[in-house]
Amino acid sequence: MAPRPTEIIAFEEGWSYIHQKGVAKLIRIIDNEPEPPFTTDQIMELHTYVGHLIIVYHMYNQQPDYPQQLYDKCRQVIEDYIIQTVLLSLREKHGEDMLRELVMRWKNHKTLVKKLRMFFCYMESRFIPSLSEVGLTRFRDLVYGEMQSTATEVVLALIDREVVETVLEVYVENGMGTKERYEEDFERVMLQETVSYYSPKASMWMKEYSSSDYLLKCDECLKREQERVIHYFYLTTEPKLVEALQEALKIFYV
Repeated sequence: MAPRPTEIIAFEEGWSYIHQKGVAKLIRIIDNEPEPPFTTDQIMELHTYVGHLIIVYHMYNQQPDYPQQLYDKCRQVIEDYIIQTVLLSLREKHGEDMLRELVMRWKNHKTLVKKLRMFFCYMESRFIPSLSEVGLTRFRDLVYGEMQSTATEVVLALIDREVVETVLEVYVENGMGTKERYEEDFERVMLQETVSYYSPKASMWMKEYSSSDYLLKCDECLKREQERVIHYFYLTTEPKLVEALQEALKIFYV
């Protein structure tokens, strides 16, 4: 029930209501627990309730700062959910199951942050960083930072195109929409692994094959790896992969 226009609500009482009606329900929904979705009326009620806390705070200049406390609580909700649920779940998974879990958890995390923004939109432009930025940076620092190395190793061994594509989206989105994280955390490692894989093979093939047969073998490898880029990775990776392969296969020295 909405409070009266000038009713002063103690912060802990207000937060308890918001957590019960909004935050806890939202977490149950994204965790696929039995919980009906939010109705438009429920979202508007929470939005109005948060607005009331902030407006009354400004009317009566209460202490402590309600908006700051709400902001801190939201940050804590995001961080607690990541540490207590997301990371624990990911650490229990391995291989492709871990990748699928990572993709699912990233999707759920974006839903969590989006809904929190709806509940607390009065504060979105008031604080720096915004709740949206807090949501992204906490996932990036706590989840992506821990899992990206393992994810890269698994992706390099995968042949499931759909899974690879969705996982690489996690790299890009954690780079604030740029390819910086993809290039640094995935592409760089992949190119190093490619050189490490083909260098010993090149040494062996140069001893076993004639120069013409060796070049044919190198051409097969180049075509195969270029095909892998087309199917699985971003096309900006192709020239870098070709250069790495030429180095590994010592093509310029044959």
